[in-house]
This record gives sequence, structure tokens and C-alpha cells, in this order.
Amino acid sequence: MKQTFIVILILIFNNIYSQTSDDFTDGNFTENPEWVGSQSLFKVNSLFQLQLNDDKQNQAYLSTANAMVINTEWRCWIKLSFSPSGNNFARYYIVSDKSDLFSTLNGYFLQFGEAGSNDAIELFRQDGDNITSICRGEEGIISSSFEIRVKVTHDDLGNWKIFVDKSGGEDFTLDSEGNDNTYLQTANIGYYCKYTSSNSTKMYFDFVYAGPIIIDNDPPVLQAISAETDTTAILQFNELLNQNSVVNINNYTVNNNVGNPISAVRDEVDPSKINLLFNTKFELNKNYTMTVNGVKDLAENTMDESIMDFSYYTTQVSDIVINEIMADPTPPVDLPDFEYLELYNQTNNDVDLNNWTLTTGTSVKVFSQIIIPAKGFLIVAKSDAEEELSKYGEFYGFSSFSLTNSGQKLVLRNNKDRIISQIEYAKSWYKNPEKEEGGWSIEQINPANICSGSENWTASNNNAGGTPGKINSVYSNITLYPELLRLTVIDEKTIQLFFNQSMKEESLLNTNMYEVDSDVGTPKYIHTFVDKPYKVELYFDKAFYTGTIYNLHVSNELLNCINLKMRADTIVSFGLPESAAENDIVINEILFNPWTAGYDYVELYNRSNKVIDISTLKIGSIKQTPPNPADTTNYNITTNQYLLMPHNYSLLTSVPEAVKNQYYTTNPNAFIKVYPFPSYNNSEGVVLLTTTNGMLIDSLHYSEAMQFPLLIYYDGVALERINPNNPSYDKNNWHSAAEDVGFGTPGYQNSQYVSNEVITNKEIIIEPEIFSPNNDGIDDIVVIKYNFTEPGYVMSVTIYNSDGYPIKKLANNEYLGTEGSISWDGIKDDNSKADVGIYIFYITVFDTNGNVKKYKKTCVLATKL
Repeated sequence: MKQTFIVILILIFNNIYSQTSDDFTDGNFTENPEWVGSQSLFKVNSLFQLQLNDDKQNQAYLSTANAMVINTEWRCWIKLSFSPSGNNFARYYIVSDKSDLFSTLNGYFLQFGEAGSNDAIELFRQDGDNITSICRGEEGIISSSFEIRVKVTHDDLGNWKIFVDKSGGEDFTLDSEGNDNTYLQTANIGYYCKYTSSNSTKMYFDFVYAGPIIIDNDPPVLQAISAETDTTAILQFNELLNQNSVVNINNYTVNNNVGNPISAVRDEVDPSKINLLFNTKFELNKNYTMTVNGVKDLAENTMDESIMDFSYYTTQVSDIVINEIMADPTPPVDLPDFEYLELYNQTNNDVDLNNWTLTTGTSVKVFSQIIIPAKGFLIVAKSDAEEELSKYGEFYGFSSFSLTNSGQKLVLRNNKDRIISQIEYAKSWYKNPEKEEGGWSIEQINPANICSGSENWTASNNNAGGTPGKINSVYSNITLYPELLRLTVIDEKTIQLFFNQSMKEESLLNTNMYEVDSDVGTPKYIHTFVDKPYKVELYFDKAFYTGTIYNLHVSNELLNCINLKMRADTIVSFGLPESAAENDIVINEILFNPWTAGYDYVELYNRSNKVIDISTLKIGSIKQTPPNPADTTNYNITTNQYLLMPHNYSLLTSVPEAVKNQYYTTNPNAFIKVYPFPSYNNSEGVVLLTTTNGMLIDSLHYSEAMQFPLLIYYDGVALERINPNNPSYDKNNWHSAAEDVGFGTPGYQNSQYVSNEVITNKEIIIEPEIFSPNNDGIDDIVVIKYNFTEPGYVMSVTIYNSDGYPIKKLANNEYLGTEGSISWDGIKDDNSKADVGIYIFYITVFDTNGNVKKYKKTCVLATKL
């Protein structure tokens, strides 16, 4: 008894350690196992297949050790990319007593290819130089190029069976069988190739196995049921299935009076699936239970009865959303250096993406079967990224995958070609110039805001640079409501409206949603844009006139793509744009030395009565680097029409969000992102405002010396124009923004603004009579206002202290208009602060006719306790 047990152990040991297999995924054939022979005439290709690699007519072989013959199974995958013939064929030696397959050996081989067109797979015995057929399979099965997988078994009675899967899988069917027990010992298996030069690289081999007969005793297991339509269901098993057992419709029963299917078919592409067709329709989102039994695998193992729930569900728009984009991973922050997209399943259902498509720009990628679980994520990238990105979550790889750094359109379609999610991202979506330079993803703020565009996206806040496979770092459950972003005048009867979200087309087409005053009324007709659901064009019957300001009333009853209303009615002013002339628009405020992590800005003010299109202007700078000539740079402010209404402001900066975060503003709609934006020196520089054809509208030579000198620091302090009607070159017309407004007033009236309006009939007045120059925004400056009935006067102003000493030459022969103002901030000529007390303004005004007027005015410089 003990002796028998030892023999069994020896047999098991021999079976385990004599097994031979190789799938070439290690990239070579020189070890594990070692293949010998014509090694220079073969290679392992990029698909990890053994490939013939010659360039002339020849013969080649490779062999490796194997000791099993009895109760043995051999498998291999083989591909010949040509029609085999007597001069172009391959042999798979499953038994050979020699490693040299060119020699006179003893053994067995399968031959793939022969003369004529009836090529079949045939098993031969070789006795030295003689060969004898043991069994021959289906005629013509390999008469043209083929890619198949074969399985051969041999038992202790000498029975040989040849099985074939014509598709290259493992759904084997018996092709031939025979009997021969001549050779019961072996030393090698291998491949022998004979070929002409035209086919010297067209033979491929893979998935080699020689070892114990693989016996499958495990029954098939039902893994999933999915209802593709309201009358079909797909059953997914864990292994290939027996065709005869699949077709019995009584193997499948569904509750809720559905019953048995009217047909059951094994899937032609994937034999582990069953396609069922029912006569009774499934109700949408209703739960069903299916009982399945009687299904067998290829080894005739019968499944255990399985009961599984399923429901009919069809994907709706935005059920799956594009949720995160890593378009520029270089230089990496702390994530692998790969581009990726993240998809998010917003539903409570698992969703199979099989045959869905992802379009990136012009490239269309097709998904094979991959399931995104309910409320789950899927990372999509190129296949090379799987090892590193799969650490972060469920991964799907395409052989090639590329995203454009600057932005592109992305479209996700389901297997019925319906658009489920689409966006067109851009670099501006980062809202952070530093992060847009690489290494950071852009993330969706709230996936439920499915109508929103750029406002629902921003750069990741995660220290790694992104959050692939998990909830976004910027996630918020905030609801973004539809709003009107801007209005464009096309001609005297046509305007276009742009919203911040995709809108419902039926709502946009309702003429009662819009009305223009001045007796223009509602639109005559409306045009929408299929590819731009955030845009609408309105055509009116009555024309608009130059010089007239119109008000468009937009009803809050307008709906976005998911029927969300605007929060309030919107009134927007517009008019026919006119060309800007010199000083129609002036530079009204500048931040040239921003806080840390801040950005320069320039504020414009339309002091004219014209409607002016900002897209006709450029913002620029002059860089002085003596002895080199001055370097002038100008940039277009915007490519889109932007109407600056009379006596309104526009704020220009490269990063609007950063400025809004650092300064309070009452007018966020005044902000325009200008990129690239001129570079302004922190100490001194020139701001230029020109038309696109080069005409100068305004310029400012600013310097740090123009700031209030008693400030401790100038970082983050904007320089404000005191009166927009006074010249830009007048340094007394500029002052530091007040501290109580945060040292800047972007997009709204300056904290140091003073009007030229004189409300008395006096020619010269001083306002206020008491001022306190402490930069708190309240009476920081004192102003000399003048109002003459005739033009042509020249003014000089000297300020004296109460002791009669001159302390400030405020103006020296300055040419005046009929009205205007000159301001003083309490700073003396020596750049020190004047003491508290009474000050006398000695004012001399004269004209070219010799008429002279002299005024003596007083004011009090006070301090606040």
C-alpha cells in the first residue's frame, strides 16, 4: 500500500514538472523555456507573439524540451497571413525524439498547408525520413490565410483527437481523430517552417502548451444579465458554452408574466454569452427576476440553477459624464505622466460601455465590454498607462489615446449612437495660469449641472494634481442657474444672445421671452444653433438707430437643458456700436504691482455717449531698456464683440477669477479675460490703449512715485484716476485706491473719484473745506474746481501754510478748459506730509489778452482720531 502511494506521488510530480507552456509575454524565447534552433530567424513581436523573421526563401525551426506523450494535451495558436501551399507551410511537432527538427527524427506533427486548395489540418507520424497520416480534418479549413487555435489529446490507448477553434479562441470542436501508439516517449516539441521570400515574415505562433489533459469539472456560472432593449436580454457566463444546451428556451424563465424567451442563441463573437429574445416587453426601470438552468459548458458540465435580478434600463443624456480631464500631465505633480479622462456614472445602475464610442477631436475610439458600476468612476487612457493608473481605480485603455493641451471637443456616445456626454474644454477652464502649464487636471464641480460649461469646471485642488477614480477635489453640490452672459449686435435688426449654459431649444424659440423697449417690441423670428445650444439669434421688424440706447428684457421663464429657470428677469442695455475716438475711452485704474499670486489689471471707462465695441481695441505696454529702443507690445482685448456702454467700466486682466478673489467688485460682468496680457513693470511703465488699426485712444505713463507716499507698502495697491475728464498725463489726477475698499475698485467707480461738477455760480471753489489725507477713501484729497464762461485760460496754483511759507507748487501755467479740477493729496514738494492746519491756495488765472484773475482760497488739513 505504501509502495503504491509513492508511485502515485512520483506520477503527480512528473506530470507537474514535465509540463511545457509559453505565451512569450516575457518578450523572448531564449529562457523560461529555452527554444533552440534557427534563433536568428524568429522574433517576439510587439503583440508578444513568436513571429518568423527572415527575408529570403528558406526553412527554419525552433524546439523546446517536453517529456509527455501519454494522457497528454497539446495546444497552440497559429496564424499564417497567406494561402498555404507545398512550398509555404508550417508544422507543429508535438512529439520528437530530437531537438533538431531538420534531422531524421521519430515523432508526430500537425501540418498546416499542402499543395492544392483542399488544405486540411493533418496529423502525421514521422519515422526517420518517412511520414504516415494518422488523421485528417475538414477539407479546405486552412486553404486561405487563417488564425486558429488547435488542441490535440492522446490517451494511453493510442487515441488521438484533434480539436479546432477557427476564430483563434477556445471554443473547440472535434476536427478529426485516429489511433497510433508507435512512439510513447519524446524529448521535444517545436515549430518547423518552410517558406518563400514573400512569406518569410508571415508566420505567427503563440499560447503553446504541452502537459496533462486539462479536465474541466466546474460547471458554468451565470455572472450578469443585461436587458439591451425592451425585448432582449444578454446572459454573461464565466466560460464558453455548449451550443446545444443554450438553444433550449425552457432553460430561461422570467417572472412578472414574461415567461420563456421565443429564442435563445449563443453569441457568435463571444460564446460565453447568450442572447435571448422575448415576446413580452420589459417595462423601463422595473425589476425582474430570471431563473436559469440546464446550460452546459464545452466539457458538458451543467450549471447549478441560478436566480438573478435585472431591469431594463437605457442610458439617458448625462447618465455617464466626462468628469475630469488630464490633458497636459507634463511636468507631473504627483500623478503618473499620462493623459487621461475620467468618466462618472451618475445613475443607480451598472452601465456597460460595450460598443460605445469616445470622440476626441477627430479620433473615434470604440469601447469593448467594460462596466461602470452605479455611482462609479472609470479612468480612460492609453493601454500603456494601465499599470500605473489602475492603482487609482477602474481602468480602460485604448491602444492610442491623446488629448490636446489647448482644448478640444469630447463626445461620448452610447451603442445606439446617441450623445450621452459632450464638452469642448479650453485652457481657460483651469482659471489658473500656473496650473494650465501642466501637471494638473481640470475637474467638474458638480456633475449634476449637466447644462453648464466652463463655469462648472476648474483646476484640481488635490496635491497630487488630480483625482482619477474618485470624487473630484473641487466637488460642490452647488446648483448653477442659467444666466445671460453677453449680447452681440449683428446689424440694425439682429442681435445674438449667449448664455452660460445649454438651453432648451423650445424655450429659446418662444418670442415672448424677449422684448426690446423704444417701441421695438418682441422678435419677428428666432434662430437657434444645434451645435451651440447656449446661443440664440433674434430678428426684429423695427431697426435700431445709432446713438440710441436700447434695453432688452429677457424673461426668467427661459429654461436650460434640464428645465431649470433663470433666477430672475434680466435687462441688458445695447446699441449700435460706433468707432472710438481719442479719449472716448480712458485708462481709469491700473494695478501694476499685484499681491503675491495676484495679477495686473487695467480698468477702462467709457466717458463718451457712444456704444463702443471693445473688440476693436488693443491694450499694450512700452518696455524701456536703454540704450535699446523702446519695445512696444499690443494685444487684442477680445475676439468677441463686447459692447462697452456709455459711462460704464471694463476690467482687463489675464486671470479674472484671481482678481475677484483678492478684490471686492460690484460689477463682475465687467471683467474680460485678456490672454496674453501686457507685462507691466512694478515701478514704472506705460499703458497704451489703441484701436486695432493703430490709432491711440489713451495712454498713461505711470510710476510708483504717483502712489500715496505715506503708504507703508505699494504691493496690491491700485492707482486710480481721480476724474475721468482730466488728462491722463496729469499726475495730480491719480491717487492710490483707498484702504477701506481693499486698495482697488475693479469694475466700478473709483474710491478717489471726484466730479468736476460745480454746483454754484462761482468760477473757483475748494471741495471739501476740510480734508484728511490718510487714504481711507473719505476726503483723502482736496479739489480746486473751476468753471469759466469762456475758454483759453491758463492757471498757476501755489499752496502756502498758515505761516505764509510756500509748501507746494500744484500747477504752473496749465492750460485749462472751460471746466475741470486740480487735486491735492496733502503731500508737499519735498514728498513729506503737510502738517495739520490751515492752508491757503493762491490761484492765478490769465488769458492771452492779458486778462488776469487772482483767487485766494483756504482749506483745513485735519486728522482723524
